[in-house]
Amino acid sequence: MHASIALVDDTAEQLASLYTWLQRDDELRGRVRSVAAELKSGDMGGVTETLTVALGSGGAVAVLAGTLSAWLSARRTRISVEIIDGDSSRRIEIDSANAEAAARLLREAYETTGGPS
Repeated sequence: MHASIALVDDTAEQLASLYTWLQRDDELRGRVRSVAAELKSGDMGGVTETLTVALGSGGAVAVLAGTLSAWLSARRTRISVEIIDGDSSRRIEIDSANAEAAARLLREAYETTGGPS
């Protein structure tokens, strides 16, 4: 199971900031990958479009929620998080207004897509 994270209305620079922030957490280090946008004819290189975080357990979901909440609290941006398990997925949006609810929202999305309750 994994979470796919995209910024709703911000820049690649902010996504790079989030990537660095997630990698600083011992629990998430090594679980985070950047995913480049598909190259089109004439493009020089791919721009990071999303981040993917491997979620091996519910504990990783809680850590991800706390890290996202802390990162968002200092910013005015929205992120879209999609929890994916095979064919099942659930998308949520989190911003600075509901950052404190990130743990609950991610847990619900995780459980809905097949994670242990």
